[in-house]
Amino acid sequence: MAPTVHGSGAGPVPVATSISDRAGETTAEAEASAPASMDPLSRAIVTLDAVAGDEAPRDHSGSRGRRAEILEAASALFTETGYHGTSLRDISRRVGISHPGMLHHFPSKEILLGSVIEVLEEHAQTVIDDADRLTQSPQALHALFDGALAPTDPRIRLLATLAGEAVSPDYPARFRVARLRRVHEHILERVFAAYEGRDLLREGIDPAFASRTMVSLLLSLAVRESTIRSVQPGAAGAAGPDLHRALDIILAGQGRA
Repeated sequence: MAPTVHGSGAGPVPVATSISDRAGETTAEAEASAPASMDPLSRAIVTLDAVAGDEAPRDHSGSRGRRAEILEAASALFTETGYHGTSLRDISRRVGISHPGMLHHFPSKEILLGSVIEVLEEHAQTVIDDADRLTQSPQALHALFDGALAPTDPRIRLLATLAGEAVSPDYPARFRVARLRRVHEHILERVFAAYEGRDLLREGIDPAFASRTMVSLLLSLAVRESTIRSVQPGAAGAAGPDLHRALDIILAGQGRA
């Protein structure tokens, strides 16, 4: 059963606990409809679900094995050279498939991008599912930044590249990428708000500010790790430690055990 929150009005309001494909509203309309008392993570999901429908439809036809290979290659190339810098022929060459064979699975690059982002959404969903456990222990949050939200994780590196490209108004996945960033921010805001209630957050630190800072730093460090490693390998490897140092500043002396 879905959890509920209590907004203004007649009673409890069901809360979404997963990322869906619901569409048809603007972000502003969805924001206005969300109860003011809704917790940050639930507000993010309800608000940002609304924008997903503007993207290309997702294709699930063809061999699952070959499709997975294409998605893996596309994710790697989108991370390395960006969406605009990668062609379907580049991806087909990396996979070892003909161009017509590529089009059988993904009729356009925009559809392929949508499927790549679907993988990132599934990854975000695993973090959402773990949010309650993260609120119980700062050590669990430190472990998250060594695991699913490590700046060296390929999915975080991909999100960092896509987030940079998505500043363009005509980027085909702009709203879905924005949603992913906001969902990550609100997951952390929920965690930091729980820590604040137990005096585990450094005095004067606002949970929303802390969450935005950590997500911004995470994506920036993912980019730094990718670029610095290619030109100066000896200067790479600081991304993880830097992220934990920043988290220690936010937390009230709650470092890793």
